[in-house]
Amino acid sequence: MVYPATDEIYKTMQEHNLKCGIEARDNSSALHIGITAESTGFEAMYISRSEKNDVALRIFNLVRFPEEKFGEMLKVVNECNNKFRFLKFSIDTDSYSIDAAFDFALESENLGECAYEMLMRSAGIIDQCYPEFMAVLKN
Repeated sequence: MVYPATDEIYKTMQEHNLKCGIEARDNSSALHIGITAESTGFEAMYISRSEKNDVALRIFNLVRFPEEKFGEMLKVVNECNNKFRFLKFSIDTDSYSIDAAFDFALESENLGECAYEMLMRSAGIIDQCYPEFMAVLKN
C-alpha cells in the first residue's frame, strides 16, 4: 500500500523534476531518491507507516569505515551533530557505517514541500560533513 504522505512527497519531487520511485510494502511505503551533492552522492528514503503524516527521512550507508576507525568517526559524527540542527547522524555498529535521519512532525502543512526542503538541507549538511568523515578514513 502507498500511504498518502508518500504519494504527496512523490508528486512534489516530480514537480521539482527529481526522479524517484515508490516501494509499497505490507506495513509501509517508501520513496527512494538519489541525490548528487557537491562532495558525494547518496540515496535518501522517505518512509511512511500510517495514513497520517508519519514520515521519516533516512539516508543509510552514507559512509562505511573499518571497525578500528570507530572512535575517531564517532568523534566527528558528534561534532557534526552539534554543528547542525536538522539532520542527525548516527553510526550503525553492525555495518560500521554512518546513517542520517530526520523525522517530520505529524502535523506538517504542505508535507511535500517540507520533504523537498529537507532533502536540499540534507545535501548541504552532508556536503559540509562528508569531507570530515573522509579525513578520518585517510588517516
